[in-house]
Amino acid sequence: MIRHVAVFRFKDNVTDAIVDEIDKTLATLPSIIPEIVSFSSGRNANITEGAWDYAVVSDFASPEDYLVYATDPQHVEMVKNLVGPHVLEASRTQFEI
Repeated sequence: MIRHVAVFRFKDNVTDAIVDEIDKTLATLPSIIPEIVSFSSGRNANITEGAWDYAVVSDFASPEDYLVYATDPQHVEMVKNLVGPHVLEASRTQFEI
């Protein structure tokens, strides 16, 4: 099983409405990409200092299934046009679980 984690820091001018739209749209990914075994995303809970603003965690049965997700045209479009314009900094990793 492969776990994918992506975290984002948003630009200062990003509103709650924008984050709500990002959240709502990203939540549709499991219905679009059947290779996603599990998916969760959300805003930082502001429990500790220095945490990133938003995170996505998704699981896949294999590296190949992750690559289907990573290259899916609808996913790529969401990241490029919905998330990307509002992101100051992003980081991602994948690891076996």
